[in-house]
Amino acid sequence: MPFESSPGSGHCARLSRGWIGGGLWAVLALLCACGEVDGDPAGLTFSGTPWTVGSGVTKYPDLLAGWQRGINLGNALDAPSEGEWGVVLGENHFRFVAEAGFDHIRLPVRFSAHTGGSAGYAIDEGFLRRVDWAIDQALKRNLGVLLDFHHYVELMENPEGQQERFLALWRQISSRYRNASPKLAFDLLNEPNGQMTDGRWNQLLARVIAAVRVDNPTRLLVIEGVSWASPYSLSLLELPTPAADPNIVGSFHFYTPILFTHQGAFFMSPEYGTTGVVFPGPPSSPLKPVAAAQKVDWVRNWFAAYNTSLALDNPSGPRALQDDFAHVDAFLQRGIPLYLGEFAAIDRADPGSRVRWIRAVRTEAERRGIGWSYWDDGGVYQILDPASGQWLQSIRDALLD
Repeated sequence: MPFESSPGSGHCARLSRGWIGGGLWAVLALLCACGEVDGDPAGLTFSGTPWTVGSGVTKYPDLLAGWQRGINLGNALDAPSEGEWGVVLGENHFRFVAEAGFDHIRLPVRFSAHTGGSAGYAIDEGFLRRVDWAIDQALKRNLGVLLDFHHYVELMENPEGQQERFLALWRQISSRYRNASPKLAFDLLNEPNGQMTDGRWNQLLARVIAAVRVDNPTRLLVIEGVSWASPYSLSLLELPTPAADPNIVGSFHFYTPILFTHQGAFFMSPEYGTTGVVFPGPPSSPLKPVAAAQKVDWVRNWFAAYNTSLALDNPSGPRALQDDFAHVDAFLQRGIPLYLGEFAAIDRADPGSRVRWIRAVRTEAERRGIGWSYWDDGGVYQILDPASGQWLQSIRDALLD
């Protein structure tokens, strides 16, 4: 459902009534009245309570120099085999990312799909050379590379049975890149989930850090929490103190509210099938969820609140983002830097809502001195066409301007 921007629209009236001393909502209401919300990317820049408009950037920790604005090259080397999910990496991916002004890439790789069954769990040399090529393509363009161990499904399903294999794989990766540029960093495991509970992950994490540190004593390590790297799981991470290991960064992913960012996604379960969800809510007229959504309690309740709550408390609005960033703020009190490894809004969302959400998340990360990487999967979250070099300009601007 397009964001209503005509004077006196129902959406604008709801925004105005929902404003309680918050500068953000005053600006949104004004932009609505002027009919300019869709074209003005500055409509959702919030900070603190009450929300105010501003874009100040906190100084980044020295550890994040060169890791401030990145893009994921997803669905390529993290697919079961490259090309199976429609993406094959080429030089243009790296060229256009560098020319646009990003300073690094996050490179998701499914190492676990390219090993033999022997005791050594040797990674296929041909596949490793392909990873080498991708790293070299980035480094020669002065891009940092965050090498991310992605989609280790077997480990999530059977942590005890797979942990020795996981450690063996990381020993090989660590040894191979022990003399690589410091612009190469390691993301030890993407989105721990399933049977990988916080207790199991923290126990395994201590072992994998020790294994990597044998050959890479000072390389930057990025470490995500459980529950799909959710912000609230940061509090469960047991990490070395900066004094014990000064080259570790915590990490989280951000897709809140997920019924907005994943609306209609083909890879999600049926209750996510409702499209037309706007950001910020509420909609100008109630949105009827799909039948599957009404059968799941939390989804049904979310849509009830989305359709009826005024702007200040709407679940598709800044309050939801602020609640998750509260977990981020709590983690930062530990003195360990943070990195936002993934965030994106699906192309099923209307363009104005996508831009407002992306700019809001990016701004809140930067305001805290958090480096980030947008999730580009070459499909429903794609913002770069590598064949032509064309960007989805509104989102490119929301990320970099």
